[in-house]
Amino acid sequence: MRSTDMSWDEQTRADASRLWAGGAATALVAAGVALIGVMVLHKILHAPILSPGGLRQAADYAMFAFPVSAAILTLLATGLLHLLMSTTPQASQFFTWIASLFMVLVVLQVFLHDTDLLTQLETAAFYLLIGIAIITSLLGVSRSAVRHHRHQAYRDNHADGYASPYADRYADRSGYRQEPWR
Repeated sequence: MRSTDMSWDEQTRADASRLWAGGAATALVAAGVALIGVMVLHKILHAPILSPGGLRQAADYAMFAFPVSAAILTLLATGLLHLLMSTTPQASQFFTWIASLFMVLVVLQVFLHDTDLLTQLETAAFYLLIGIAIITSLLGVSRSAVRHHRHQAYRDNHADGYASPYADRYADRSGYRQEPWR
Protein backbone atom coordinates (compact mmCIF):
# COMPACT_ATOMS: atom_id res chain seq x y z
CA MET A 1 0.00 0.00 0.00
CA ARG A 2 1.34 3.40 -0.92
CA SER A 3 1.50 6.33 1.46
CA THR A 4 -0.94 8.19 -0.78
CA ASP A 5 -3.60 5.58 0.03
CA MET A 6 -3.69 6.68 3.65
CA SER A 7 -4.91 9.88 5.16
CA TRP A 8 -3.46 11.08 8.44
CA ASP A 9 -5.47 12.86 11.08
CA GLU A 10 -2.78 14.64 13.08
CA GLN A 11 -3.33 15.96 16.60
CA THR A 12 -0.90 17.81 18.81
CA ARG A 13 -0.75 17.67 22.58
CA ALA A 14 1.40 19.31 25.20
CA ASP A 15 3.95 17.04 26.83
CA ALA A 16 3.48 18.23 30.42
CA SER A 17 6.74 16.82 31.77
CA ARG A 18 8.85 18.50 29.08
CA LEU A 19 6.89 21.73 29.42
CA TRP A 20 7.30 21.97 33.19
CA ALA A 21 10.95 20.89 33.08
CA GLY A 22 11.57 23.65 30.56
CA GLY A 23 9.55 26.06 32.71
CA ALA A 24 11.71 25.23 35.74
CA ALA A 25 14.88 25.77 33.69
CA THR A 26 13.45 29.07 32.44
CA ALA A 27 12.71 30.07 36.04
CA LEU A 28 16.38 29.56 36.87
CA VAL A 29 17.39 31.64 33.85
CA ALA A 30 14.97 34.42 34.81
CA ALA A 31 16.27 34.41 38.39
CA GLY A 32 19.83 34.62 37.06
CA VAL A 33 18.96 37.51 34.75
CA ALA A 34 17.29 39.33 37.64
CA LEU A 35 20.24 38.73 39.96
CA ILE A 36 22.75 39.97 37.40
CA GLY A 37 20.52 42.97 36.65
CA VAL A 38 20.34 43.89 40.34
CA MET A 39 24.09 43.51 40.68
CA VAL A 40 24.77 45.70 37.65
CA LEU A 41 22.29 48.38 38.69
CA HIS A 42 23.17 48.49 42.39
CA LYS A 43 26.85 47.57 42.51
CA ILE A 44 28.22 48.96 39.25
CA LEU A 45 25.89 51.82 38.33
CA HIS A 46 24.86 52.65 41.94
CA ALA A 47 21.31 53.11 40.68
CA PRO A 48 18.18 52.38 42.68
CA ILE A 49 15.62 49.87 41.42
CA LEU A 50 11.94 50.66 41.78
CA SER A 51 9.68 47.88 42.95
CA PRO A 52 6.36 47.46 41.14
CA GLY A 53 4.82 49.51 43.96
CA GLY A 54 7.20 52.40 43.23
CA LEU A 55 9.44 52.00 46.30
CA ARG A 56 13.21 52.10 46.02
CA GLN A 57 14.68 48.78 47.02
CA ALA A 58 17.79 48.27 49.13
CA ALA A 59 20.51 46.21 47.46
CA ASP A 60 20.33 43.28 49.90
CA TYR A 61 16.56 43.01 49.66
CA ALA A 62 16.58 43.45 45.87
CA MET A 63 19.18 40.69 45.40
CA PHE A 64 16.73 38.27 47.02
CA ALA A 65 13.31 39.64 46.07
CA PHE A 66 13.74 40.20 42.34
CA PRO A 67 15.24 36.78 41.45
CA VAL A 68 12.62 34.96 43.54
CA SER A 69 9.84 37.07 42.01
CA ALA A 70 11.16 36.41 38.50
CA ALA A 71 11.23 32.65 39.16
CA ILE A 72 7.69 32.63 40.56
CA LEU A 73 6.43 34.73 37.66
CA THR A 74 8.06 32.29 35.23
CA LEU A 75 6.30 29.34 36.83
CA LEU A 76 2.97 31.20 36.62
CA ALA A 77 3.67 31.92 32.95
CA THR A 78 4.44 28.22 32.42
CA GLY A 79 1.05 27.39 33.92
CA LEU A 80 -0.62 29.83 31.53
CA LEU A 81 1.28 28.33 28.61
CA HIS A 82 0.24 24.80 29.63
CA LEU A 83 -3.39 25.88 29.85
CA LEU A 84 -3.22 27.52 26.43
CA MET A 85 -1.45 24.53 24.85
CA SER A 86 -4.14 22.21 26.23
CA THR A 87 -7.13 24.27 25.14
CA THR A 88 -6.27 26.80 22.45
CA PRO A 89 -5.19 26.60 18.81
CA GLN A 90 -2.02 28.59 18.08
CA ALA A 91 -1.21 28.61 21.80
CA SER A 92 2.26 30.11 21.42
CA GLN A 93 0.87 33.10 19.53
CA PHE A 94 -1.71 33.81 22.24
CA PHE A 95 0.89 33.27 24.95
CA THR A 96 3.22 35.78 23.28
CA TRP A 97 0.49 38.40 23.15
CA ILE A 98 -0.69 37.87 26.73
CA ALA A 99 2.83 37.81 28.19
CA SER A 100 3.93 40.82 26.11
CA LEU A 101 0.93 42.86 27.21
CA PHE A 102 1.66 41.98 30.84
CA MET A 103 5.31 42.96 30.35
CA VAL A 104 4.29 46.30 28.83
CA LEU A 105 2.02 46.97 31.83
CA VAL A 106 4.86 46.26 34.26
CA VAL A 107 7.25 48.50 32.32
CA LEU A 108 4.72 51.33 31.99
CA GLN A 109 3.85 51.33 35.70
CA VAL A 110 7.45 52.40 36.42
CA PHE A 111 6.72 55.75 34.80
CA LEU A 112 3.68 56.40 37.00
CA HIS A 113 5.79 57.15 40.08
CA ASP A 114 7.38 60.44 41.05
CA THR A 115 11.10 59.84 40.69
CA ASP A 116 13.82 60.98 38.34
CA LEU A 117 13.67 59.90 34.72
CA LEU A 118 17.02 58.09 34.77
CA THR A 119 15.87 55.78 37.59
CA GLN A 120 12.63 55.11 35.72
CA LEU A 121 14.49 54.26 32.50
CA GLU A 122 16.96 51.96 34.28
CA THR A 123 14.19 50.12 36.10
CA ALA A 124 12.09 49.85 32.93
CA ALA A 125 15.06 48.36 31.04
CA PHE A 126 15.61 45.92 33.93
CA TYR A 127 11.98 44.72 33.83
CA LEU A 128 12.03 44.58 30.03
CA LEU A 129 15.15 42.39 30.02
CA ILE A 130 13.61 39.94 32.49
CA GLY A 131 10.36 39.83 30.49
CA ILE A 132 12.14 39.17 27.22
CA ALA A 133 14.18 36.37 28.81
CA ILE A 134 11.02 34.70 30.14
CA ILE A 135 8.94 35.04 26.98
CA THR A 136 11.60 33.91 24.51
CA SER A 137 12.68 30.97 26.65
CA LEU A 138 9.11 29.74 27.17
CA LEU A 139 8.39 30.04 23.45
CA GLY A 140 11.31 27.72 22.77
CA VAL A 141 10.04 25.36 25.45
CA SER A 142 6.56 25.37 23.91
CA ARG A 143 7.95 24.30 20.54
CA SER A 144 9.85 21.39 22.02
CA ALA A 145 7.03 20.30 24.34
CA VAL A 146 4.58 19.44 21.55
CA ARG A 147 3.86 15.82 20.76
CA HIS A 148 2.23 14.82 17.47
CA HIS A 149 -0.23 11.95 17.46
CA ARG A 150 -1.33 10.56 14.12
CA HIS A 151 -4.39 8.49 13.49
CA GLN A 152 -4.42 6.53 10.27
CA ALA A 153 -7.50 5.99 8.13
CA TYR A 154 -7.57 4.08 4.85
CA ARG A 155 -9.37 5.53 1.87
CA ASP A 156 -9.82 2.36 -0.19
CA ASN A 157 -11.48 0.10 2.34
CA HIS A 158 -13.78 -2.72 1.41
CA ALA A 159 -16.99 -3.45 3.26
CA ASP A 160 -15.20 -5.70 5.73
CA GLY A 161 -12.61 -2.99 6.49
CA TYR A 162 -9.79 -4.80 4.70
CA ALA A 163 -7.85 -2.86 2.08
CA SER A 164 -7.00 -4.85 -1.02
CA PRO A 165 -3.25 -5.48 -1.49
CA TYR A 166 -3.82 -4.82 -5.21
CA ALA A 167 -5.54 -1.47 -4.75
CA ASP A 168 -2.53 0.54 -5.84
CA ARG A 169 -1.84 -1.67 -8.87
CA TYR A 170 -4.79 -0.18 -10.73
CA ALA A 171 -4.44 3.42 -9.58
CA ASP A 172 -2.69 6.07 -11.62
CA ARG A 173 -0.68 8.90 -10.04
CA SER A 174 -3.75 11.04 -9.42
CA GLY A 175 -5.28 8.35 -7.20
CA TYR A 176 -8.01 7.56 -9.75
CA ARG A 177 -8.82 3.86 -9.71
CA GLN A 178 -8.94 2.14 -13.05
CA GLU A 179 -10.49 -1.20 -13.79
CA PRO A 180 -8.07 -3.96 -14.77
CA TRP A 181 -7.96 -5.10 -18.40
CA ARG A 182 -9.45 -8.53 -18.83
